[in-house]
Amino acid sequence: MSNIKEVAQRAGVSISTVSRVMNNSKRVSPELAEKVRTVAFELGYNANQAAQSLRGAKSKRIAVIITSLSRTFFTSVLEGINKIADDCGYTILLAETHDDLTREIELVNNFVSQWVDGIILASSAYGKDQFTRNYISSLARLEKKGRRVPVVTLEYAFEHSDIDAVVIDSEKAAYHAVTYLIEQIGRRDIVHISLPSTHFMGRQRITGYLRALHDAGIPMRSDYIMQGDYTTYSGYRVVKLLIQTGKHFDAVFCANDQMAVGAILACNECGVSIPDQVAIVGNDDIFAASLVRPSLTSIQVPKYELGMSAMLRLQERLEEDAPHRQRIVTLDTQFVERGSTLKGYQEDLKNLVW
Repeated sequence: MSNIKEVAQRAGVSISTVSRVMNNSKRVSPELAEKVRTVAFELGYNANQAAQSLRGAKSKRIAVIITSLSRTFFTSVLEGINKIADDCGYTILLAETHDDLTREIELVNNFVSQWVDGIILASSAYGKDQFTRNYISSLARLEKKGRRVPVVTLEYAFEHSDIDAVVIDSEKAAYHAVTYLIEQIGRRDIVHISLPSTHFMGRQRITGYLRALHDAGIPMRSDYIMQGDYTTYSGYRVVKLLIQTGKHFDAVFCANDQMAVGAILACNECGVSIPDQVAIVGNDDIFAASLVRPSLTSIQVPKYELGMSAMLRLQERLEEDAPHRQRIVTLDTQFVERGSTLKGYQEDLKNLVW
């Protein structure tokens, strides 16, 4: 029997459109709905109700587990997930782990017991110890009453696993950002405010930062890598301390925008001119990047698309008759220049949406 992906390809529409048609949604024009139903009939999709019942009834509920609701990054990601979930008739159940692996495992088990069809997971399982490896292995075998419960991870792909992931290349993005500061802005004393070093994305961005310094012939200074904790306050605290102690630096690359906003606030408070004395680059390009003054140069991560891609990948897994090997979707980033690195940059308040 054909699956939803084959119907979508034959009809020349998206998977979510096929799902809407098969669920009798009114959001699809009658002409398009008729085309999809014709293709579905020709391919035999959804014709064998007995075969469907053998798989077990679906709850039409998806669990989304993220590290923290306070991370502004996840707002657009959740919007992207919800867009596809809503189109496909799924309800979202949301929870946060606070980067606690024990809490993550509890949530996964609880959601499976609540009959969710699948899980989208921003995991904290970064360790290489046997306990963590056993947990990751168990995620690929989740099931309820003989029915598979597939998992798709966000930002981080498990190694040696069959679990799908939607990611960005954080090392490459960090490398380009720091190279930009060196080659385009002429900075050499570049501080990196990192994510916790135990986090995979944090290690990737540190690696990109160090590789850019190496390729430019700039010696690595361990005291120029200062750990933050995602929050605006941690960026503010680090830069305020650097200024107060008189350490020379002419640029800051922050591993996320919330910390970069804090760095800008510290410089403004201490009378340090941006970008003349210190240039600042963030990562993620959240909405606040265009509101802070000067506005923040940042690595634009396609957060909405990240969420959409994860939900589409999960939908495909739910339609498969048998599990397949791991599939990793890597999305591209863009570099957005603004006032925190460009001298004379004109802030355009009229274009902001309030």
